[in-house]
Amino acid sequence: MVPGIIAFRLDGERLGPLLALPLQQFVHRQLMYLVVVQSVMTAFAGARLPWHKLERTGQNAPPSG
Repeated sequence: MVPGIIAFRLDGERLGPLLALPLQQFVHRQLMYLVVVQSVMTAFAGARLPWHKLERTGQNAPPSG
């Protein structure tokens, strides 16, 4: 929290958004735990997940020449 306060002061920013920092850290950590548990469960189940690769259509190709 202290480095955040120092950085905000140096940039001349209001300190209000820093009040959400502890909540954000807690929520982010729990979300990461959820993702890890879900990934491990999927791996143990032997499920194969697709890469969701985008198809190339050539529609936005730059003009040649």
